[in-house]
Amino acid sequence: MMDNSLSFDVLAASLRHDTRDLAVFSEVLAKKLEEAVPGFVRVERQGGLFQKNPPVRRLMVTFDAWQYVLENQRGRVNTARVKMVRGVAIKTDPMELNPWIDALSQELVQVASREASARESLERFLLES
Repeated sequence: MMDNSLSFDVLAASLRHDTRDLAVFSEVLAKKLEEAVPGFVRVERQGGLFQKNPPVRRLMVTFDAWQYVLENQRGRVNTARVKMVRGVAIKTDPMELNPWIDALSQELVQVASREASARESLERFLLES
């Protein structure tokens, strides 16, 4: 049983915190998820060889059945949930940002309920937010 420190509502609110500036939101989200659940996250960055801090182009958080994708496209953020079967994408559902955050948060809470290391990392994530 999970305590209140890692509830869905708290995690979703934490992820939603910086959505006013989408470029900053993408960077913060990528950094925090890479630290909290590195085995589930892949970040693609845009830019050239000599760019010191290239911005996030695509963030993918992959679980058994779903992959959550956030893409930066010229100042806009597009989000989608992709149905995965044996590592193959079979269906892509574009989503608005807030429902995407809610769905991602629910998946993260489920992972945390099964894996102690993920739970500890996500609790640190919440404390730093």
